[in-house]
Amino acid sequence: MQLRIELTVISQTAISVGAGGSIATIADKSIVRDGWGRPLIPGSQVKGKLRWAAEQLLRGLGKDIPAPFEGAQREEHDTPVRQLFGSPMSRSPLFFAHLPGIIGDLSQAESIRAQPTQHLSQIRPSVTINRHRRTAAESLLLFQETALETTRFHSSRAITGQINDLSQAALLWIAARLSSRWGGAKSRGLGWAKVETNVFVDGQACTEDELRTALRALIADVGGRP
Repeated sequence: MQLRIELTVISQTAISVGAGGSIATIADKSIVRDGWGRPLIPGSQVKGKLRWAAEQLLRGLGKDIPAPFEGAQREEHDTPVRQLFGSPMSRSPLFFAHLPGIIGDLSQAESIRAQPTQHLSQIRPSVTINRHRRTAAESLLLFQETALETTRFHSSRAITGQINDLSQAALLWIAARLSSRWGGAKSRGLGWAKVETNVFVDGQACTEDELRTALRALIADVGGRP
């Protein structure tokens, strides 16, 4: 079965996906950008966030879900998570694309991507807290770059690849819906967002009722409650 999932991460507070340094900005930590200069959520973070959410959901239902690199310590289990996301011993059948930040109409993303407004960001000052004294540390004022709060991170082909049945699409769907924090500086209130999804299997849109039914079947199969 051919899968395509469209994802839109709608920021509710500013999102900062750091690039690990600062270039041509006063920020101590700049954000990741694509080749057009737009803020970006990398596909690796999309994969990591959804994998973590799927793992927590299934562990909460009592399923034995090993950590990604636990295969070196014990025999690798064929779990729903590893079937979708892979492991050091097996490659994922899915591709996770980058989500570029878009300000404006999502349907016009391609035509407006080079406009200067798409490159806008903001610099937020913050201080380092001394956790022992619970006071601001001296001489440690920081400047962090974030995407604007009106930015939506979107890709119509965020997740593509092959799946075996609809329950796998349902697990990805609920994992995306459960992912409410993106980027860094979460302790400073950054990164809150909601995720909207559209799921297509073999070119046909899946309804939420179909996905819920498939998810219930998966939960029953792994021994959880219906």
